Amino acid sequence: MHEGQRTSPSVLPAAPARPEAPASGEAERRATWFELFCDLVFVAAVGQVTHRISAHPGLGSVAAAAALFVPLWWTWVLYAVRANRADRDVTSHRLLTMAGLVAVCGLAVFVGAVGTSDGADTGFALSYLGARLGVAALYALEARRDRRLVPLLRSFAAGSVVSALFWAGGAPLAPAGPVRYGLWACGMAVDLAIPLLSGRRVAKAAHHTDHLRERFGLFTIIVLGESVLGFTNGLVQARSAGPAMVTGAAAFVLCACLWWSYFSASGTRPGAHAELAHSPRLLHIYVLGHLPVQLGLAVAGGAVGTAVLGSGSRLTTASALCVLGGVSLFLLATAGVRAAFTGVRERVVRVRVGAALVVAALVPGAGLVPVWGVLVAVAVLLALCVVAEAPVHRGGAGG
Repeated sequence: MHEGQRTSPSVLPAAPARPEAPASGEAERRATWFELFCDLVFVAAVGQVTHRISAHPGLGSVAAAAALFVPLWWTWVLYAVRANRADRDVTSHRLLTMAGLVAVCGLAVFVGAVGTSDGADTGFALSYLGARLGVAALYALEARRDRRLVPLLRSFAAGSVVSALFWAGGAPLAPAGPVRYGLWACGMAVDLAIPLLSGRRVAKAAHHTDHLRERFGLFTIIVLGESVLGFTNGLVQARSAGPAMVTGAAAFVLCACLWWSYFSASGTRPGAHAELAHSPRLLHIYVLGHLPVQLGLAVAGGAVGTAVLGSGSRLTTASALCVLGGVSLFLLATAGVRAAFTGVRERVVRVRVGAALVVAALVPGAGLVPVWGVLVAVAVLLALCVVAEAPVHRGGAGG
């Protein structure tokens, strides 16, 4: 173990196939087939966000897509965390969840057109509120059986009412533009603050630590899958052009290294992340820290297909910021979440922060070399990071 490193294990989720002892002492849980079905609905919504980036890779459109990713991501978190705390996988829960997923389908339908019409904006806001209502109904149903959830339900309901005032008022009361989207941002800030303001209530609600890590790992796979879809679609459109094949190969290595970086600690010892069951602070860091992790993957993935298609040319400033900035954000975020458990001096944390800074430093010169050269450079750098981190993960100390 490295100097300055505490005894806590990695922040990376455990491999689904490897059983571990439940941290909370309750029966071990794994993702159910119904949870995987629910994730398929979110695949559609995430795909629409990344499509916005690939279709219009300008700074304004990318910023808008990144902002729209946040409520989609938070909706998934609400359903995943709720199921982690209180899901008996019975018919009543399934039906209520499916009703909420109808609203998630609405998010997928409208997210691509937000900003182009009042109808799309209204549909997106109402879909988001409908999805949140589904979570509240599920908590209310389970709180009748488990009274420990009552304080949590009250906090969630009170915060949701305040948030709804901003979301529901954004479309009808304000014209499309900064005022409307500013109101939505305020509503989103309230949503993200609810768990932070409910620390003691969160601590009283039981979690299944291994199941929670598995669920976040599965959603990371969903977002990473958009990168794979992006560069394969780029190859289909570019056909067999030489530069496109090199760029596609580099994009594949890049995706593989991102996967490896996230899941490289999947062999940690039983009882990993037991702190999440008892520390609201670490739980908040772990959950909210995944927003920049998965946002970075989504932004980079949305631009990869465009990069492969334009392999013989140069990256625009916006495309370079998407690919390189997304990778850099992913590295910094995973390092930050990991540091909460292992300490900032731990080797993997230092390697990832250093790699993120190098990747970010490539942005100014990205337009001077062909696209394939940029992706090859980033892929090689990430492969070196994987090699540098390997001794920590093999040793199991903090990894």
